[in-house]
Amino acid sequence: MMYKKWVVERKRAELTKIAKNLFEATGKNPYYRGGKAIKNFRELWENLAEFTENEAQWVAAWIDYLGDARTAARIRERPSKFKELINERYAELRRYVG
Repeated sequence: MMYKKWVVERKRAELTKIAKNLFEATGKNPYYRGGKAIKNFRELWENLAEFTENEAQWVAAWIDYLGDARTAARIRERPSKFKELINERYAELRRYVG
């Protein structure tokens, strides 16, 4: 039982760290799209409708740069689904940020 609690706490700590990296993006360069700077994951999510599948690889690279290699890898594997993947990750991580 203690092992299960440890695993859950470890997973929560990992998700909190990833969420902080993505949503705060402290010290990281923004993703530029046209004249607009997307500074964090929330801004990416809020502007997602403006992105095309052609930008999926660039978005994946930026997400990897922010510290979420898992999501970046999933986008690289399925670029046609990148908006769905970002929506899923946003829903998963938003509870871990203040």
